[in-house]
Amino acid sequence: MTAVQPTATMSGRYQRAFTIAVIFLVAGWHLAGAGGQLLHNRPAYGSFAFQCAMWLAMALAITAGSVLVLRGTPGWRPAWAVALIALAASTAAAAASPAGQMLAVNWAWGSAGWTGVLVLLRRRFAELALFLAAEALATLGVQLWDGLHRTDLAGFLAVLAWSTGAQVAVAAGVRALNVAAGHAAAAAQSEHAARERAATAEIIRAARHARWLALQESAVPLVAELAAGTADPGDARVRTRCAVQAARLRRLLAEGDEVPGSLVHELHASADVAERRGIAVQIETAGQLPQVPGPARRVITDAAIAILTAARSQARITLAAVAAGVAVSFVADTGAAVPLPVAGEGVAIEQQQDDGMLWAEARWNNR
Repeated sequence: MTAVQPTATMSGRYQRAFTIAVIFLVAGWHLAGAGGQLLHNRPAYGSFAFQCAMWLAMALAITAGSVLVLRGTPGWRPAWAVALIALAASTAAAAASPAGQMLAVNWAWGSAGWTGVLVLLRRRFAELALFLAAEALATLGVQLWDGLHRTDLAGFLAVLAWSTGAQVAVAAGVRALNVAAGHAAAAAQSEHAARERAATAEIIRAARHARWLALQESAVPLVAELAAGTADPGDARVRTRCAVQAARLRRLLAEGDEVPGSLVHELHASADVAERRGIAVQIETAGQLPQVPGPARRVITDAAIAILTAARSQARITLAAVAAGVAVSFVADTGAAVPLPVAGEGVAIEQQQDDGMLWAEARWNNR
C-alpha cells in the first residue's frame, strides 16, 4: 500500500474478515458437527425426517444470518428473528429426541448457539448472553419434561460449560480483535497524517526560502547602494524602490502566519508600508471569500504593492466573492498607468486610467 487507508476503511476490512471467519466456523460446525451427529444417531430418533427438517431450518437460519452480517451490523428485529428461528428449531429437535437420551443425540444445541453468535456478534454483548441463557433454559425445560436425574443434570452442566463457553470465547475474541484492529488503523492513520504534515511543512519552507532568496536579489543591491551613497534617499524613484521592497518583505512575513483569510491578511501587510507614507488605504470585503492558493495570492499582492506604491494620497481595495472565485478591485490616485505583474496562476488582471485615478481588477478563477 502506497498510502494508508482511512481508519474506518481499514477497521471495516478487519471486521469483515472476522465476520467471514465466524461464518465459516458456524457453517462448518452445522455441516460437520451437527450433521455428522445427526447421521450417526439416525436409528435413535423417533422421526429422522423431522430431525432433518429442523436441521434444514437451522441451515436456512444460518444462511439468512450470514447475508445479514455481511451487509453490516443487522438491526435488532432481523437479528432476533433469525436467532428465534434457530432457538425454536433447537427446542423442537430436542423435544423430539428419545426420552432419557436427549443430551446424547441432540445435535441442535450447538448449532443454535453458534447461529446466535453469528447474528448477534456485532450487537451488544448482553443480547448474546440473553440468547444463550434462553437456549440453555429451553433445553433444560425439555430435560425437566422428560424427567431430570442427577446424572442428567451433571451432563447438562458439562455440555453447557463446554458449548456456551466456546461460543462466548469466540464472541469475546472477535470483539477484542476488532478493538485491536481499530487501534492499529488509527495509529497508522495518525502516522500517515504526521508524515503528510512534515512533507507539507518542508515544501512550504523550501518555497518561502526560494522567495526569500528572490527578495534578497532585489533588496540587497538597493541596501548596498544606500550604504555606499550611490542611491539618494531624497530621490522619488529610490523611495519608490524602498517602498516596494519593504512591502514585499512584509508580505513574505505575513505568508508565514497561519490565519483564515490569508489573502486579506497579506493585503493588509502589503498596505502597511503605504500607510506609513501617509496613504489612506481602505480594505473591504464582500461575501464569504474562498481560500486562494499561495501562488495566486502572490500575483494579486504583487499588483497591490505596485498600485499602493504609486498611489499619491488614497487607495481602496475591495475583495468580493464571485461564483468562480474572488475578485479584487483597486482604486488609487496614481496619476498614471502602473506597470502591473504578468497575470498567471489562474489570475487575470486588467486596469483603466481616468483623470489620474487608476481602476484595476485582479480576478482569480478556481475552475
